[in-house]
Amino acid sequence: MNKKLTEGKNCDYIITVSFWDEDKSKVRWHVLEHFAKDMKIPWFRAGKVPMHIVEKNIEPVYIDMTITEHLINDAIQEILKENKDIKFIGEPYGYETKEDKWTTNVTFHLDVYPEVKVDGKKWEGIKMKEIKVEATDKEVEDSLLNIQKNYADYKDAETISDKNTISKLGLEFIDKNWETVDKWTTYLWETEFNEDKFWAKTFNGKKKKEVIELAYDEKKLPQVLHAKKGEAKKVKITIQDVKEVVLPELNDKMIEKLFGKDAEVKTNAELRAYIKKEIVNQKEENELVQTIENYLNDVRKSGVNVVIPKTMIDQEFKVRMDNLKHRFGSEDKVKEYFTQLGEEKSKEFVDGVQSAAAESLEKFFILNKITELLWLNINWNDQNQEPLFVEKQIYGKLVGALPEKETKAAKKPTKKATKKEDK
Repeated sequence: MNKKLTEGKNCDYIITVSFWDEDKSKVRWHVLEHFAKDMKIPWFRAGKVPMHIVEKNIEPVYIDMTITEHLINDAIQEILKENKDIKFIGEPYGYETKEDKWTTNVTFHLDVYPEVKVDGKKWEGIKMKEIKVEATDKEVEDSLLNIQKNYADYKDAETISDKNTISKLGLEFIDKNWETVDKWTTYLWETEFNEDKFWAKTFNGKKKKEVIELAYDEKKLPQVLHAKKGEAKKVKITIQDVKEVVLPELNDKMIEKLFGKDAEVKTNAELRAYIKKEIVNQKEENELVQTIENYLNDVRKSGVNVVIPKTMIDQEFKVRMDNLKHRFGSEDKVKEYFTQLGEEKSKEFVDGVQSAAAESLEKFFILNKITELLWLNINWNDQNQEPLFVEKQIYGKLVGALPEKETKAAKKPTKKATKKEDK
């Protein structure tokens, strides 16, 4: 039996195992013994069936297939022992078998652990942008407004306003025969008004119980007004209810209610300072992630590259698809989602997951290599590292340490469900 290893281009080895009839004959008896262990023949005890009877009761093609598998497994074990310097991973794949009168040639692929290759020292000239962030007055005010909205009261109102109302709309879709083909309810609130001018143009100033009829045109109507079934020609919208959103004043009493008596934040000024600090921290983290992302992209272009093997990409792809099933609730719901997308878009979606898996692994290995090139001491197995620890170490080495965050922080207010969410 001969074995030939050829290094592939995809972080793998192309292995060809060649064996002859003589090699098959040597293991034939051993293979038949395996078949005999499970064979049940009248008048014979289990495992005691004569070999000529075992052979007679098994299709020759299965015997030959098992002999080939046995020889390939032996060859793989020999290859692993003879090439301990090669970090093989995963299982063999891509089998191809060619046979002639005396010889069988089996070719397959076996992946190896990826190694990042550094071409020259051009990467050393890559600069990293300094992170400078601040919280604007508008961002602070918007955050305060969001807190107020979480604790808003809702009073009955008669007229829709794009400024301070939430409305319940009954939708009825009617076909050309004046038959109702679909119906449900939806809500009109600040989000909808901000996303599409259609809502303010159509509903601003409209009264409770008023009915609005629109020609059904998916190109002109927002997504929420698209019928889920049937061929609608018209949509009838009934304003079932209107509520005025009354925001609470963030005075000291309300702040104590939100944060508790023992909280660090007790006044409006302290609340603003806390929010400003949180905004800066969040923006800083986002900027750090993007800065490292840009740096790694530049490093890759400078000659630091890695090829991720199929085995690892397949494993990462499986993890991502399993996470998708978890988010949807079941595999059947994922299939239902793909059915709704259609064959072409489903393929694009799956291809996108596959590409994202490969790109994520590539960035991880390059990130690992960069920490090595920068002489950073990183324990990749430490589960207790703070978030973005590696990114902060790289930034600190190339630019300088980020400002230390205060360890003592105010307790965040608990988000109260809005009336829209309650519904």
